[in-house]
Amino acid sequence: MKLLRIFTILLSAFCFSAISAQEQEKEYKFIWGVDAETVFDNREGDQTYSPQQTIFFSRLSPSLGVRFAKSEHEKINNDGIKKKYTDVHKLVAGTHYIQPIGIGYKENKFVPTAYYTFSHMVIKEVKRDSSVLRIDGTNTPDFKVWSVSFGMIPRRLSYRLPEILWSDSMDYYNPNIRGILLQCTKNNLAFHEISLDWRSLQSADQREAFNVNYNVRKYFHRYLRGISPFFIGGNVQLNHLAKRNPAPEGEGVNDDMFAYPYIGWDFSDKTVFDRFRIKAGYAVSFDRCRAIGDWEVDGGLLADLHLLWKKIGIIETLYAGNKQFPLYPMYGSLLNMGDPHYQSSFYSLTSIYSPIVHNRHVSFGAFLDFHVTKEGTSCYQRVVLNVNLGNVEK
Repeated sequence: MKLLRIFTILLSAFCFSAISAQEQEKEYKFIWGVDAETVFDNREGDQTYSPQQTIFFSRLSPSLGVRFAKSEHEKINNDGIKKKYTDVHKLVAGTHYIQPIGIGYKENKFVPTAYYTFSHMVIKEVKRDSSVLRIDGTNTPDFKVWSVSFGMIPRRLSYRLPEILWSDSMDYYNPNIRGILLQCTKNNLAFHEISLDWRSLQSADQREAFNVNYNVRKYFHRYLRGISPFFIGGNVQLNHLAKRNPAPEGEGVNDDMFAYPYIGWDFSDKTVFDRFRIKAGYAVSFDRCRAIGDWEVDGGLLADLHLLWKKIGIIETLYAGNKQFPLYPMYGSLLNMGDPHYQSSFYSLTSIYSPIVHNRHVSFGAFLDFHVTKEGTSCYQRVVLNVNLGNVEK
């Protein structure tokens, strides 16, 4: 019901925006963006779940678009509370040029981007008495932003999924969400995100594959005392791998469902650390190969700790419980896109890193990743450079 209400609000806002835009002078603003990334990822150690290899590539992602039919209007209700509404439409096209380094130009890959985005912002002036003023003693307006995108949408516009759902290896060569992205943010204290990623269309040569993800997190605001360090959230995924058409004999339909509710504490602004965040929850998956029959249910503790002090940081991710991805030996990342180390009943990922350069346009960091399972240990060395220019994401 909540998702239906969200969709109804977005549809109503879209219709109102289209009508009001006709009554205003049309505004067309060209927007552009260039995102460049170079990744060096050297993987050495135990090969039980991931082979030894070196991943080295550059990606260049130019885009060009138009922002149009922007409309703004205000309303004052019976209590004298003023609300300001802003609606914006964007149409963007571009490409991702992915070039592996050291193996020649013919091995490159072009992935097109083409998407439409509608966003709806509501800013509400709130009249609070002195007993409930915010910590800075002001009546800061409340705001809420909804947006929906359709098409081939750059994945960087969405929130990062946990590695158990989407590994960095998948991220390297699958830069788009292929379908729909719905997002909502309220006062920077809560966000909701739903994405439909249609990875493969059914044909005689390929199997139908898609996944639906829901990502939510909520912080709590305590007036006079600021934002509480406590937050709650979760990830839910419905993942589907169907047959080809026509399907070879014995080929079946596969289902994978996942839920990860969690709680956490963020002490980043209350200690000497630039970032100090703890999160823990229970990750449970439901997997079924319909040709075989029964569901297999696997779950375990999933927790992480993130510390950053000046130019040195550490991220520790720990999983302990049942082995995940029971169908991975059969289908690999065609069905399960998460890090294959989660097939172990114990998995610890310790990332020691340094954000050498981090500003509005350039991010450059070095990482040392230790993967420890019951079966063995691996050490990955990563260097990542990202450059982002333009106004297409504003």
